[in-house]
Amino acid sequence: MKARGISPSRVARVATLLSFSFFVSWLAQKGKLSAIVHPRMNPWIELSGVICLALAFFQLLRLDRRPRRSDPSTFFVPITFVMAMTFVFVRSGTLAAGRFSAGDDSLAAANATILRRDNAASSASKGPLPKTIVFDDDRYWTLYNRLYDSPPEARGHKIVVQGFIDRPAGSPGNVAIVGRNMMWCCSADMAVIGFLARGAEVGGLKESEWVEASGTLDEIDYDINGDGKAKKVPFIELDSVKRVDKGSTSGVIFPF
Repeated sequence: MKARGISPSRVARVATLLSFSFFVSWLAQKGKLSAIVHPRMNPWIELSGVICLALAFFQLLRLDRRPRRSDPSTFFVPITFVMAMTFVFVRSGTLAAGRFSAGDDSLAAANATILRRDNAASSASKGPLPKTIVFDDDRYWTLYNRLYDSPPEARGHKIVVQGFIDRPAGSPGNVAIVGRNMMWCCSADMAVIGFLARGAEVGGLKESEWVEASGTLDEIDYDINGDGKAKKVPFIELDSVKRVDKGSTSGVIFPF
């Protein structure tokens, strides 16, 4: 094959497809996929990388044949943009804590975690609440829903929960949300969920700082949906709040 017979358009296709394939492989190897998509979607993302690798190989065999029509810029720009923005996101320091905390470290760990959470969630949804409700990664979503569905059921119970500080607009200095990120599908639909907490110690804490909050559950009228309609929600009257190292605790909660 002579160099002058090589089609630049084919070369561009190969370069783009290979770049995407290797990028997906890098994300999987570094355990970054669960920071941007739900762990259950990881196999499909990895499959897309394999498909692009196969397509690149097919295009490589046809480098000396000019395509019937030129590729529009819309073929290259979206893929390049997605890879660039994803790279910036996963390399950002904000993945370490706060609103964009990283998820599980690998596909195998993510799948094992899903099974463990499913089992723990099943047990957390049944029976009476314990005197002291301790939140962990496995039961967070189930206990969160149970307390929000029936705030009176948990009133007077003790609670221990870890999360990052999130300050709602207009809230007083001694009130903050101790929260986690919830991801339904991918990072684009990430939202903060958690519990309003009140205590003098809250005023000295910074936004996104990771803490462990302990206190007594009560209920309060609060516009949690931001639609101007207040509803009863669980509320923590703090006994103590202390800074903690995030450690192995996941900043991202997956609801299924």
